[in-house]
Amino acid sequence: MFDVELKNIQKRFNNQAVVKDFNLQIEQGEFISFLGPSGCGKTTTLNMVAGFLEPDEGELLIKGKKMNGVPPYKRELGMVFQTYSLFPHMTIEENIGYGLKFRKVPKSEMKDRIQKVLELIKLPHVADRFPKQLSGGQRQRIAIARALVIEPSLLLLDEPLSNLDAKLRHELRNELKRLHQEIGVTTIFVTHDQEEALSLSDRIVVMSHGNIEQIGKPWDIYHHPKTEFVHTFIGSTNRIDGTLVSKSGTELTIKTAQGLIRSTTHSVDTNIGGPISAYVRPEKIRLVHDHGGELTTNQFRGTVTMMNFLGAFMDCDVTNGDMKLTVKLQLNNDNMSIQTGKSVICEWNSEDLFLIPRGEA
Repeated sequence: MFDVELKNIQKRFNNQAVVKDFNLQIEQGEFISFLGPSGCGKTTTLNMVAGFLEPDEGELLIKGKKMNGVPPYKRELGMVFQTYSLFPHMTIEENIGYGLKFRKVPKSEMKDRIQKVLELIKLPHVADRFPKQLSGGQRQRIAIARALVIEPSLLLLDEPLSNLDAKLRHELRNELKRLHQEIGVTTIFVTHDQEEALSLSDRIVVMSHGNIEQIGKPWDIYHHPKTEFVHTFIGSTNRIDGTLVSKSGTELTIKTAQGLIRSTTHSVDTNIGGPISAYVRPEKIRLVHDHGGELTTNQFRGTVTMMNFLGAFMDCDVTNGDMKLTVKLQLNNDNMSIQTGKSVICEWNSEDLFLIPRGEA
């Protein structure tokens, strides 16, 4: 039996479908992220799981029980919102204990559970303070503690890190990962931040315009995208347009304005002579000094037009006519002498290309 199951879920607003034929099965203890741009339907889907919205079609089950029509307070779940939603006139202890008081938990047990969850989030000393006396990161941890103290069977997180600065987001992300490892509660996390989803999730549901583009483990989502949207939305990439000139199984050769490129990863449904685009990620491209020799397949010659130092890496733009490739260059003794204005050769492995037929994607 799955902890959460969504079967053919659909939701419409003003006759416009915002979630379309959504199907997902979540195992006990999984950390699942709904990832996509604003307006893709991820928060709407989460709100249907929570009971704040009712699906127009389909079935929603939690621990095997149908939840359609069941109000939120009967679903035994904890929810953390984008805003902290703490009561300003209550102490931290009173804020965390609000759900327990609502459930008529005895005072002695309540105090013990509040103290345990404060220790869990590493803030055991703030019970008597008020929300305004805490930092933004601390307040969000209190919001998480309030959701956990009721010992929910399901934890829902709606972009809980988006209002924090970069440093706090990173710290809270690590805290969420630690908490999930310690508690093991089934979690659904909504985010538009690819890095958050990749670092936290057991599986990611990538969404676009109400549709599921791909469901998979972070490694597969990043390295083996199934659609052009997934590849371009997750991380950075370079697009190279060309024409298919040969095809043998999964080995495809494409003619571009800069030379021949070859892919050996997957076949595409395109005839010889058809337009095709290849994508290669910046970190998959290597830069080597140009000594004027003849180029081979998967090599482009160009000029370094920009370099941005980022510590262990250098972001470089390499230009050849209308083509510009962005390269994430890991600094080492072989490429330390590469400078703006120098002619270089960009090269990559054939298995690192992702192909999309143009006009058929």
